[in-house]
Amino acid sequence: MGLCDFRDRELFFEDIGEGTPILLIHPPGLGRKSFIYQNPLKEQFRLIMPDLSGHGDSYNEEDYVSIDTYVEEVKAVLDHLGITRCVLLGYSAGAVIAQEFTFKYIDMVELLVLAGGYPKVQTVRLKAMHLLGMKAIKERPQLIIKVLSKAHAKTPEAEQELYDHMEKANRSIWYHYYRQSLYYNCTERVLELKVPLLLIYGGKSDWINNQYKLYKEHPQHELVIIEHAKHQLPTLFSNSFNKAVFYYVKKMLNRE
Repeated sequence: MGLCDFRDRELFFEDIGEGTPILLIHPPGLGRKSFIYQNPLKEQFRLIMPDLSGHGDSYNEEDYVSIDTYVEEVKAVLDHLGITRCVLLGYSAGAVIAQEFTFKYIDMVELLVLAGGYPKVQTVRLKAMHLLGMKAIKERPQLIIKVLSKAHAKTPEAEQELYDHMEKANRSIWYHYYRQSLYYNCTERVLELKVPLLLIYGGKSDWINNQYKLYKEHPQHELVIIEHAKHQLPTLFSNSFNKAVFYYVKKMLNRE
């Protein structure tokens, strides 16, 4: 596990594999353990998986971290590793950070991958999921940690690993990550994402996958719907997800 300094604190990350670098951005709470099932991709790519501050091993005692600050954390990790261009992958609300990073540092992004991502929370259920998460992390944090670790794990061992990692998260920072994602809106700027765009959704998560229509005018996009999959794409549906990432990243970067 690596670490880099950022504004008088340390950011922890994993850096495995070789090849085209892919930096993976996690959603609220889960930390880098969101991507425990992406290890097979290290045979073809260099995977960089940071814990954003206030998550996992990136300790932060503050009450609030802004999306803009998370963007700078991602850049700090890339700069620390001497990476000037990468594939950026944001999962769920991690897509908010991935998009904002691309707007600000577009020259550093070769390809933007959004897994269950959205430019705006526009469905009732997606809004409800954010509000429920915010309420739970404030009032019943142990319950949401238990629910999320179970919902993203294939084995009891993986469930415990996720649970232990989420236990480290700063509850206030977790709450505000949910809140900022709830009110995020870049629908008017989607066409400013002037990089190839890969959209991956689960076929059984229409409350997420209907966000596609907000991206469909993007001229360089590919859409992948994983049939029978729900929202937990990198974890419960990792085999299909990893195959999609492997195939489309190679294809869209013309490195087949």
